[in-house]
Amino acid sequence: MKRAGNWNSLELAREQGFFADAVLGVLEAKNQQIRAHEALSRLLGVSVEKIKLQKLLPDLPKTTVELMKFEQGAFEQRLDLQAMRLETQNLAKRLGLTKVTRFINVFEIGPARVLEGRRGDEYKKGVDLSFELPLFDWGSAKVARAEASYMQAVNRTAQMLIDTQSEIRVAHNHYLASYEIAKQYRDEIVPLRKKVLDENQLRYNGMLVSPFELFSSARAQVDSVNTYIKKLHAFWLAEAGLQMSMIASVNLIEGNE
Repeated sequence: MKRAGNWNSLELAREQGFFADAVLGVLEAKNQQIRAHEALSRLLGVSVEKIKLQKLLPDLPKTTVELMKFEQGAFEQRLDLQAMRLETQNLAKRLGLTKVTRFINVFEIGPARVLEGRRGDEYKKGVDLSFELPLFDWGSAKVARAEASYMQAVNRTAQMLIDTQSEIRVAHNHYLASYEIAKQYRDEIVPLRKKVLDENQLRYNGMLVSPFELFSSARAQVDSVNTYIKKLHAFWLAEAGLQMSMIASVNLIEGNE
């Protein structure tokens, strides 16, 4: 088309620049792939040749998981909470506290409201989420110091529970936001870019638009697919982070504690 006089030097250079950018993007992606595979090899302690990965990311799940499930799972599984429970129990033993009078819910989250039956039916109470520690018969003023020491441990546990719930809320919100962003790209943006490209292809075949408009639409469509892949990747990272928040503190996982 340049030799035929349909393109000038500026238009040719612009298209060559887009092609050069695409080649650069492929080279950077291959470099990132090799680095990621080698990092995974070191973490797993196996040769990179033995690692078999899926060629495509899993698609978005049909639905997301509610916050309550992760809160309940964290109260049962979090290593730092279980360690704090053991620390408090050991403190009670060292202080000679043996006569348990009752158990307290250190941090009351409140009842889960569960909808059973058809939409419009009344909500029913679910299982309360709780983290219980024992209280003891302090007996006399002789154990006032022991009571103070033990209740300090209880209060530290309550603060850890507050921090835990906050971390899970943040992780769950990031998980939901990442899901909605990826879903928007998959269901709205990518199909619209494809429709624009198809319409411009028809117009180009009818000599109603220039090839540059067709190229522009094709680049926009490719960019939308690439962006969707990145957003899908971000969602699965957010989902993994949410799962990890049920096991331990984010700072502990990242080595900041």
